[in-house]
Amino acid sequence: MGLVINHSKKFGFVHIPKTGGTSITHILKKINGTEGIAIHDSTRLLTNVDDYFIFTFVRNPFTRLTSSYFHVCRQEGFVSFGDFIKNINLKDMWYFPQSYYINSSRENDNKISFIGKYENFTNDVNYVLKTIGFKYPIPHLNRHPLYEKHPNLKQQNYYKYIYTEEWMKDWVRERYENDFKIFNYELDF
Repeated sequence: MGLVINHSKKFGFVHIPKTGGTSITHILKKINGTEGIAIHDSTRLLTNVDDYFIFTFVRNPFTRLTSSYFHVCRQEGFVSFGDFIKNINLKDMWYFPQSYYINSSRENDNKISFIGKYENFTNDVNYVLKTIGFKYPIPHLNRHPLYEKHPNLKQQNYYKYIYTEEWMKDWVRERYENDFKIFNYELDF
């Protein structure tokens, strides 16, 4: 369940892949009336929600792509990061720019009430939970197993070493150009 809606509580969540959405969805499923609309999709599927609290989470495009890479390695086996990038299916929603999820609606107005950041996850999730009137401990699901051994590891510092060649960074900058601008992320680590 990725894109969720709760009509009785009047909220919706747009789950952008690799932004902590599995943990958020886990919490939202605890609230009566929460239903899934789609695995991953954009605000275009949200209709008649003018007075709803619609939220999403975004992430630095560099760390988001690296997280996708590690996820694929855990699921399918190790490949080099360069080969991973070269073989990305650009039609796979996992690799769509984050801006697609909030700007692909056919209406002119943006339905998003709040954009949380993965980098400020705990504070932003707590804000969301307070806004929708629900208390629940925040889990960290679907995380890289490395953090079990090194819980204080700084993701930004660790992930930047995956980008061993400049073309890799350039690929991310070009593919996710709007994400860097719209969500105010730096174009380098």
